[in-house]
Amino acid sequence: MKSLIRPARLLILLATALWAAQGCQKGSHSSPNNNSGLATQPTAQASFDNQSGGVYKGTLSGSSGYFEINFQGSAPYLLYQWTNPLGNKDSLTSSSLANWKSGDAIVKAVFTASDGSTFWFSVNADGTSPSIDSVYIPSHMGPVIASICKELSTSLVRIYQGSATPTGAGNGNGCYDAIVNMWISGSAGSLTYITPDEGGIEDVAISGNQAQVTVGPSASKGESGTLTISADGSSMTGTVSNSSCTHTVTLTRIL
Repeated sequence: MKSLIRPARLLILLATALWAAQGCQKGSHSSPNNNSGLATQPTAQASFDNQSGGVYKGTLSGSSGYFEINFQGSAPYLLYQWTNPLGNKDSLTSSSLANWKSGDAIVKAVFTASDGSTFWFSVNADGTSPSIDSVYIPSHMGPVIASICKELSTSLVRIYQGSATPTGAGNGNGCYDAIVNMWISGSAGSLTYITPDEGGIEDVAISGNQAQVTVGPSASKGESGTLTISADGSSMTGTVSNSSCTHTVTLTRIL
């Protein structure tokens, strides 16, 4: 990437984009939690693994936050545990799914919060290609990059938020502080980022306790590197760099 965006600008950006993988999923019974209250086992039910029902999780960059949608109960369905731009948790309800049943495709279902924030969600009938088609947050302008993942009953999805800080000379010369968000599940993941002139989603490859990441649209512009996942899965640290910038990346698991 040419440069990472200043955090102050991240707070005023929002809109839409997506990347989704079929292989990110979660489990079939109530999740035990670790000492931090974070799930250590999947909670998605196996009966929904190949249907549009189930559990979906994702991250936002721009107006940073995270969210979860649970279709395992009964209507009205909720998009919940969303962290809004003020840092508050909120729940969004949908009136678009009154006649929906698991196994039916969802096309731009509307979820709305009490403050007027709105998400549009779609997924195929078999649970593949979930997407946040658009995001609206009142009084905010700019893009929000959204990445969402369907969990299966076999693989816990973990959500991380954190920062990328320039090393050496620090801010300037196209190298700025940034906010970076990521989900991982099994051997796959997705990282969202925004720069002053571009934003996007990049695939993440997980091998053991290592996450191979690239931030940016190409090897020439992107910063690439390896993040190490802590033994308890609660954090990731490492560096990404290209010929002109090096950033220290620190991520903490939040869901």
